[in-house]
Amino acid sequence: MKKILLLTIFLLNLSVLPGFADEQKIVIDRLTQSEAEDLDIEIPDDVPPGFHSITIEVYDDNGTVSQKEIQFCKDENGVVQWDNKCPNLKVNEEGDFVEPVPVEEVKTGLKPYNPLKDSETTKSLQLAAFAALAALTSVKRNQRESDDQQDQDQESLQSVSSGALKLLKNEPGRGDLSKSWDNRFTDESDYVFVTLAHRFNRFSPLLTRTVLDGNTIRAIIGSWASALMPIGFILGIIAAVNTGGQALPPTWTIVALIMAVAIYDAFAGFIAGTIFFLAALLTGHITNRPEFLTAIGVMVLFFAPALLASAFRPFRRLVRNQDDLWERVTDYAVGTLLTFWVVTKMVAAMNGLARLELPITDYGTELAWIAVVLLIIRVALEDIAVEHYPIRLRALHVEIRIPSQNQKVRSLIFKIVVFFIMASPFVGSLLNLVLGTILFALPQITSLSLEDNLPKKKIYLPKGVLKTVVMIFVMALAANLIEGAFSSPEAFLKWSFVVMALPGFILHYLDAISDQPEGDWKTAVNGRKIYRAGGVAIFILMVLVVMGVDIAGWLVG
Repeated sequence: MKKILLLTIFLLNLSVLPGFADEQKIVIDRLTQSEAEDLDIEIPDDVPPGFHSITIEVYDDNGTVSQKEIQFCKDENGVVQWDNKCPNLKVNEEGDFVEPVPVEEVKTGLKPYNPLKDSETTKSLQLAAFAALAALTSVKRNQRESDDQQDQDQESLQSVSSGALKLLKNEPGRGDLSKSWDNRFTDESDYVFVTLAHRFNRFSPLLTRTVLDGNTIRAIIGSWASALMPIGFILGIIAAVNTGGQALPPTWTIVALIMAVAIYDAFAGFIAGTIFFLAALLTGHITNRPEFLTAIGVMVLFFAPALLASAFRPFRRLVRNQDDLWERVTDYAVGTLLTFWVVTKMVAAMNGLARLELPITDYGTELAWIAVVLLIIRVALEDIAVEHYPIRLRALHVEIRIPSQNQKVRSLIFKIVVFFIMASPFVGSLLNLVLGTILFALPQITSLSLEDNLPKKKIYLPKGVLKTVVMIFVMALAANLIEGAFSSPEAFLKWSFVVMALPGFILHYLDAISDQPEGDWKTAVNGRKIYRAGGVAIFILMVLVVMGVDIAGWLVG
């Protein structure tokens, strides 16, 4: 019997399943039924999904021939199920496999992803999120300054307000006198965008800033800049078609195209994101929290990079002396570096939002480099517009109103809710999520009015990029120190979320009680040297952070 079995295996390796092309039957010589159950029969890859059967002819020791039909199925993923159970397999009346519609095929092959199982990535995302929030939501010193300074701080996208342009550039520039913008329908397009900005200004500073973001291009090429709106609309449709309407990121090339449009006009990117979100919603593909978070994440990725970059460093700056020139060089260097960092983190967060391993996360670096190159061109266009198109910029400019107390409260509630929802996949514990949200929200609540009368002390605190680097360093150091106290990465990530919220919480209240310096030390001879040398050192440290170097680990390691 052993010889018969060995011969059977040998013949099986040479000519297994030759009859599948006709009647899906196979003859295996000299094989008993019990031995067939022990064999690992290989089904050819070209056998299509569906329900099949094989007929085995068994010869016993006396030469008697008997047949046994074995039924099996091959599921939609190409896996053979010998128990003939494929509940998700769709077949027609003839029993042939029915190909699923493209919408269902989008998720085929995507593996589940648990951010709490990927401790290094999740810790990095938590750290980056709190560092960025600390830089973007620090105490607004405009509460202690004049109303004019309040207006200028509110207009972070422009940096140079129309009033400042009027003081320094009261005459038309070469661009204002050129034909580059003076083309058909420019007056009409200017009117549309200015009117739209005024309407949004009644209830949403963010939407107003989004509309005003394209003013530079509109100032230079006039109504031709309006072409970015239909381009954004069409790209939004292409993105929705590419995903079959599902709440998943489209291919990275489509994302790159939308980001390219949005970096020059964030409102065009906002249109693309809105179309994508509505397509997923109206086709019934936003049915749970991961799908909702993914749709929101994709929408933000489409239009937010330019807005975030302008929040870190101003897009516009009047250069009139060497100090201004140094600051402008810093705008280029730091703005592009932080944009690269933010884009990579936004792309890396997609897996956690979707709870799936998404292909786009493999292209985070490519998308970040594209954003950086386009951003450098955008800032260069800002310099051209400020110098040569001041009248055009003033014509398109709309001062963002200081929000009322009710608007501030509504905006704060919205930010807290968004923070809570977006952070939840990366925490995994309601208690820790609530504690971290409280540490984030409490400073925002007290900054509305409760901090105005606090006693002031002269405290020198880090600002700008230095503040971001210090925050990253302190949070990473704290996380490294507590990591050894937990038995599992999941438990560590839950509490690291709370620990990383503490530095921003403390720094906020130190900033709230710090008094403004009497003079600008950076303009003094020695102060200027220290400021520039320190700026270079901080930039190098930030480069190391963006490269993923664990600076804090050097101390505790």
